[in-house]
Amino acid sequence: MNIVVKTAGGRYIVRPDTTWERDNEDLYLPEFVKEVSFTPVLFARISKPGRSVGEEFASRYYDGIGFGVLLYPENMIDGTEEGFAAASCLDHTSFLPFPVYNVLTLGHEDNCFELFKGQEMIFSYDEGRKEMIEKAIAEATRSIYIRTGDVIAIELDTRKPLCTADDGRTTLKATWCDNESMKFDIIM
Repeated sequence: MNIVVKTAGGRYIVRPDTTWERDNEDLYLPEFVKEVSFTPVLFARISKPGRSVGEEFASRYYDGIGFGVLLYPENMIDGTEEGFAAASCLDHTSFLPFPVYNVLTLGHEDNCFELFKGQEMIFSYDEGRKEMIEKAIAEATRSIYIRTGDVIAIELDTRKPLCTADDGRTTLKATWCDNESMKFDIIM
């Protein structure tokens, strides 16, 4: 099961399933990681395999949605494609919590995704729409074959600094539909 990511810049990359952290377990980073950035994502679970899926049929290819966060070890991103690829593959850096929600939860103004670093809100988003997911599925499947169980994730913002090795421990928490959907510590 892979994670197809539409980056904030509009390109598609694939993160391997080894990056997927579903259980919100604390993240212990290797010593060489000195700085971590984050980007929040809207994601959907793929329920049917396909390639070259038309946007008008994309609703048939996913069965649940959620919000999560992707982490990037910034010191691995050296400006090269290889550096970004290596940073995107670091184990347990894709926090996509399950169970997923019904697609109908999108578009309700009362349902807001909020991301907190400690007690400080660092991101808030209430504009998610199913059309975003369906467009991403159509675009991604032009070149990527999706399988049942894969996830398509849409970055909602550019990478922003989150923590450094000097911070030691950082708590990240998220809420969606007035429920705590994610809470874990990053230990460096």
